[in-house]
Amino acid sequence: MKNVIILILTLLVIGGCVTHNEIYKQKTQDRLETPPLLKWIYNTPESFVVGISQKSMSSEKMQEAAKQMAAVMESRNSASYIIEKYAATSSDNTLKSNVIEFKLNVSSSPQKTEQIYNSLELVDSIEVLGYFFGLFSTINKEVSTSFNKAYIQRIPEYFEKDKLEISGNTINCYNTKSSSSLISAWENAAIEARYEIAKYFEKKVQSAIINTDVITEKRIALETSEKLSKMKLKSSFITTELKDNLRTFKVYHEMEIIK
Repeated sequence: MKNVIILILTLLVIGGCVTHNEIYKQKTQDRLETPPLLKWIYNTPESFVVGISQKSMSSEKMQEAAKQMAAVMESRNSASYIIEKYAATSSDNTLKSNVIEFKLNVSSSPQKTEQIYNSLELVDSIEVLGYFFGLFSTINKEVSTSFNKAYIQRIPEYFEKDKLEISGNTINCYNTKSSSSLISAWENAAIEARYEIAKYFEKKVQSAIINTDVITEKRIALETSEKLSKMKLKSSFITTELKDNLRTFKVYHEMEIIK
């Protein structure tokens, strides 16, 4: 009888160890370590823009796709329209309501986007995470050697949650987006940051035009439009994880604008 009890206890201990190992293994698989990235991916140098494309066998196609993305990114940061519409419908029969949200962020001038595209020059590049990262410049400027250093950075504390911070004349918006496509996550995080900045200025204009005349209202609106045309992507961060055996990318962006 004593031997039977010992055998049962031994099996329970072994089973517990196996379960613990499986849980640890699963957690390890869910968290994918991000490889070393160049500093210019973490911190975008002044007068430069990052473009990303899917990795392929053709170097020319990768560079071309990344250049197109960089041109759109730079154009929207220079000047873009934020369109946000809501539509709501309801039915007394079903006692249900539907809300449709429409968001759009487009460059203010296709000609400006084309002009930026034609002026972009590839300064540096790296292939990592299954993607091609290109650093482009519009002024034929070489990037400082300090930005060519590859390292693994811990996620900065200011990326812990999405937020908008105002310090003096500077507005910083922190936004995070996830997607199975790194390009989509990168673009959507930037678009959402522009939305938040636009909302801030919209609220400021609405509060400022109370008890003012039409001329003042127009002046404030014009000034706001001009200030929204000077955004820049200041810093970024990338993490990856597995969800249901699907690789997901999470991109963190810090967008800055000077009022």
